[in-house]
This record gives sequence, C-alpha cells and structure tokens, in this order.
Amino acid sequence: MNEAMKIVYLLLHDFRFASLRVEDFAFKRFHFSKEYAKRMAQLGHDVKLYIMADDIARKQVVEVEEMEVKAFNVSLQFPPMMRFGNAHNLGVLGEIERDSPDVVHLHNYYLWNFLYTAPWVKRLKLPLVAQFHGTDPIRRVKASIFYPSLRLCDRLLVPIRSEEDFLIRSMRIPANRVLRFPSTGVDTRVFRRTAAKEEDPLLLYVGRIPEPSSYRWEKAPQYLLPILSALRKNGVRARLIVVGDGPGLPSLSRDAERLGLRDSVLFLGQLDNERLPELYSRSWVTFVPIHMEDIEPFWGGTLQESLACGTPVIAFNAESPGFRKFGLLVPPRAESAFKLIETALANPARLVSAGDEGLEFIKENCDWNTLAQRLDSLYSSLAK
Repeated sequence: MNEAMKIVYLLLHDFRFASLRVEDFAFKRFHFSKEYAKRMAQLGHDVKLYIMADDIARKQVVEVEEMEVKAFNVSLQFPPMMRFGNAHNLGVLGEIERDSPDVVHLHNYYLWNFLYTAPWVKRLKLPLVAQFHGTDPIRRVKASIFYPSLRLCDRLLVPIRSEEDFLIRSMRIPANRVLRFPSTGVDTRVFRRTAAKEEDPLLLYVGRIPEPSSYRWEKAPQYLLPILSALRKNGVRARLIVVGDGPGLPSLSRDAERLGLRDSVLFLGQLDNERLPELYSRSWVTFVPIHMEDIEPFWGGTLQESLACGTPVIAFNAESPGFRKFGLLVPPRAESAFKLIETALANPARLVSAGDEGLEFIKENCDWNTLAQRLDSLYSSLAK
C-alpha cells in the first residue's frame, strides 16, 4: 500500500431527482461515491466526500464508517429549469482549500459546477481526477464550454469507448490523460452466481423507476411491459421481476394492469444488495433500459451486478441492434424488440455463454478491491 494521503471526493449534484435526503444518502442507501470513499479509507487514507443536498439550509458534516461526508446546501440552481446537474454552492471551494487534500477526485465532469471547480482546484496546485458517470443531450455543447476545465484535469476516467474517442479525437485531450476505468465497481464476494436459472424465461429489471422519459438519457423501464406483452402474445412463457422504487412506479403498475400482465410481473420494491444475487442468478437476462452503443462492463451498476452473477444484459440501441459479447441490444419499441429477444431466449446456451464470459470479466477487472488498488496507485503517482 502507498503512503497515506488526504483525499477529497466531490459529488456536486443534489438528489431532488431521486427524493433522497442527506440521512438517507449517508446511512440508508448504497451509492457508488460512498463505496469509492470507503474503499480508500480502508486502505488507510484520510477521506472526505462532499455532496450537495436540497433538504438542508446549511452545511452538515456526518461520520459514515471510516470517512467524513460533508453535505452543502444548494444556494443556486443555474441554468434554471433543469432536473439535474445545475446545483451550486461556492462554499465548496473554500472547504477544499481548508481541507488541503493531496488529491481531488470529482465525480461527473458534465455537471455545470465543473466549469469553475476544476480551475479552483488547479489554482490550489492540487492533482485533479475527474470521472465520467453519464451524459445528456447537450454533451457536445457542454464539452465545448467546459473545454478549459477538461484540459486542466490530470486524469479523466471514462468507462465507455465512445467517450474516450470523443475526448481524444474531438476535444483533443492528450491521450495520456484519458484512462479507461469502470464508472463503479462491484463486490464479487456478494454478487456471484448463487442459484440455477429458472426453467421458463425470467426477465429482471433492477433500478430506480423514474417518470417516463427518453431512453437516450435515463433508464426507461416503461418500455419493458409492452415488450413482455408482445413476448407472451407470441407464446413465450416469460415473466418479469421489477426491483426498485421511484416516482414512476405507480404508472408502471397501472401499465401492468392495463396490458393484462398482473400475473406475469412481480414488483418487489427496493431490496437490500444481499437479496439481489439470487434474483440475478435465476434470471435469464437483466434489462438495462437505456441507450448503449455496446454492452460495456466498465459501465457499472446493474450491468456489472448482473454479469457478476452470470446473467447477460439487454440494453437499447435502435440504430445497431443485435447480439453482443455480453448480451443483446434491441430497439426500445416492442414490435421490433420482442423478435430479437424471442430469438435470444430460444437459444439459452448462447445466453449462458455470454453470462459466463461476463462473470469472468467482472471478477478480473471490476471488483471494488481491484479498483481501489488501481486508484491508490494513480493517486500516489499524481501526488508526488
């Protein structure tokens, strides 16, 4: 292990899109940013995680396991009329200076506060690592505006090849500053194959259930019920389990009733991580209903968890559908998607092979312990 360092993680968006309070974030819900911080604290580093919250009037500090979470109230939302990514509190900048870390790691460099946070960190002569956790319809506009801040980063961590190519080829970021790296990790001691597959096709969705929205920029589970309905009308004895909650759950439940799927869909609500591996293992496929150019295991969360349990993934891609190494890309529309899924379900051996390959890839490349060791080495090299 490298010499102990002071590390500050920045997660500078609020949680109004998820109706999550500071107490919920700190003590009740899993979040990848906490796991990053916890893993580095377990390696002996002094770790602080800054977050934004719209349910507090002033800064709060809470001790969570071996780290410190600093929650800042939202003093400004700009640009206005946005659901995500426009929270600001300039007090964060002064807090970074007072904490005087050896390295700063910023999650999600497409937040609007990245524009001034990166220059401030470099003004303090601190190493800066910034990480990709998702994009939006105006990514190219943002990237052009944020270009000076992107150039200031010592490393940009990206999980998908298209973002790597975009930064290097379109934005002319030096290639040695762009590193392919998982967006999150997975605990392979927890997420592992624990049960045999169901005899009939069991389909699974695990994740937040938002209001119906575009599959291009957010998970869109509202597409799954029409797909299931089409499969069953064509004689496929498939069932769907939905794990998660959110503002879109009532409408999704109504859709199940409207489509006559009450006996084919099971809504389990939010479950602890310990209950998920059995569901992943029993399922034939897991839906990740968002646009993907490929099924890339470095893109974390549900995708990694499912593959770690030996279950391939189905995601959306209307332009280039078809089977991939770790699963299947399908159009979001049921009339097109169900045919591809029906063909895949008719060849369970191919699905098992994709799941097996995914399991081995995740164990080798995406376990949280592996990520922590890689970050430990990266931070140490930058802090010298």
